[in-house]
Amino acid sequence: MEILIALTIMSIAMSVVIAAFVATLRGWQKSGDFIDKLHHGDFVMEQLVSATRSAATSRNRPDMYGFWLEDSHEGEFPTDEVSFVTTGNEFLPRDSVFANAMHRIFIGIGKNDDGEAGVSVRVMPHLAELEDWEDEEGWVISTTVKGLECRVYNMQEEEWEDEWEDTNSIPSLVEYTLSMEPLEKHEDLVQISRVVEIPVAPAVDGAVAFEDEPEAEEAGQEAGGNAGEGREEATPQAIVNGAGMEETIRRTRENDK
Repeated sequence: MEILIALTIMSIAMSVVIAAFVATLRGWQKSGDFIDKLHHGDFVMEQLVSATRSAATSRNRPDMYGFWLEDSHEGEFPTDEVSFVTTGNEFLPRDSVFANAMHRIFIGIGKNDDGEAGVSVRVMPHLAELEDWEDEEGWVISTTVKGLECRVYNMQEEEWEDEWEDTNSIPSLVEYTLSMEPLEKHEDLVQISRVVEIPVAPAVDGAVAFEDEPEAEEAGQEAGGNAGEGREEATPQAIVNGAGMEETIRRTRENDK
C-alpha cells in the first residue's frame, strides 16, 4: 500500500513537471516565431520607408510623379498598393536596369509561383505610359508579410484617410502597416506600423492657400525700398499653413530674383 501511494504521488509530480516543461517549450518556440516575424517585417518596413523618403517629384509633369494609393482588402489581410517615383534602389535586384536610376515603383500584395501571398514589387520607367506596363509581372520579396495597409494624413481635416485622390501630388505624411499571420489560430495578426514623413511633399502638395495683407505688403515695399534693391514691387506677404512654409520660401526667392 505504501509503495502504491508513493508511485501515485511520484506520477502526479512527474505529470506536473512534464506539463510545465511542455508549456515552457511552447512559449519559448512561440516567442522565437514572434521575434522572427518582427525581424523580417522590420526589414521589409525599413526598405519601404527608405524608398518612400526617396520619392521624387517635378512641377513640369506632376501627373507622372504623383503618389498613387489603391485601397483594397482581401480576406483577413489588407492588400493595398502604393506607387510613387523614387530614386532609391530599395527592393531592386542588383542587376536591375532601374538601379541607380529614377523609376516608378509599385508595392502591394501578390502571389509567387507557388501561390503564396506576400509583398510584391514591380517597376517601370517613371515617364512611361502606365497602359504599356500594366501587365508587367513583378516579384514577391517576402511571403512572411501577408498584408499591406497605407493611410495618408489629411492636413486640413487633421485625420488619417484610406484614400488619396490628389494623384498629381505627394502627401506629407503616410502610415504603413505590415501584417503577418498570427502565431496561433484565432489570435490577432502580427503587425508593424510606421509613420513616414516625405521630405518633398510640402513643396508640391499644392494645398497652400495664400491671403495677401495690404498692410503687410506695404511694409514689405517700404523694407525693399530701404534696402535699395530697386525692385519694382516688393514680395507680398502671405499667411500660410505650417505645411506650406517651404513653398513660401521658394516663392519669395523667385520674386527676389
